[in-house]
Amino acid sequence: MPVFGLTGDLASGKSTALKFFKKKGAVIFDADKLVHEYYEKRKSKVYEKIASVFPETFRRKTIDRKILGKIVFSNRKKLKILEKIVHKEVIADLKKWIKTAKKSKKICVAEVQLLFEKRLEKLFDGTILIYTPRSILIKRIKNNLGLSRRNAMARLKLYKPVTKKIKGADFIINNNSNTKALKNEINALWDKLTQPFQNKVCLSVKHRKAAAKILLEKYFKKRLG
Repeated sequence: MPVFGLTGDLASGKSTALKFFKKKGAVIFDADKLVHEYYEKRKSKVYEKIASVFPETFRRKTIDRKILGKIVFSNRKKLKILEKIVHKEVIADLKKWIKTAKKSKKICVAEVQLLFEKRLEKLFDGTILIYTPRSILIKRIKNNLGLSRRNAMARLKLYKPVTKKIKGADFIINNNSNTKALKNEINALWDKLTQPFQNKVCLSVKHRKAAAKILLEKYFKKRLG
């Protein structure tokens, strides 16, 4: 079965979408959860490097993500340093996961926040973009992270323009309403993703690549909703 990369802006609903895909039966890769694990495991390379580069972010030998966020999001140079530390490990683990996922008989979905920014789209058979209007994103960021409108907009500017992501994405899911609407969008997409694979012969290693090609050619750039 093919492996898809799931991405979107901050507060677009990627984590919620990933949970829905998991409930539908997809094998998932949760990059955000993985980063949390890096931060918590004292023997991880990420933990050790952050301790060395950003020692002021530690409280009782624990990385305080709020303090770390305030530091890096107010200094682009420091943000680049943190991204280099974290994304090197995430990408390495992602590649290992993809290698295993391609052998799976289930559709696989990996949530990768900076998929297009880090030019990782070539690692996947297809990409799924969660699209949410800027006004809604700002409101969510303000409510969820307690940031001012100015700081929320500053965070969003760190991402690649959504217009470019739309052009690069194979599938687009609109998340401009509520959780129920998002679930309906994902259900509709899931039906389309699984349709080409109803014939069991497509599940064999021999036919998997051909099946993925059929899927992408048939539904390429097809917008839902």
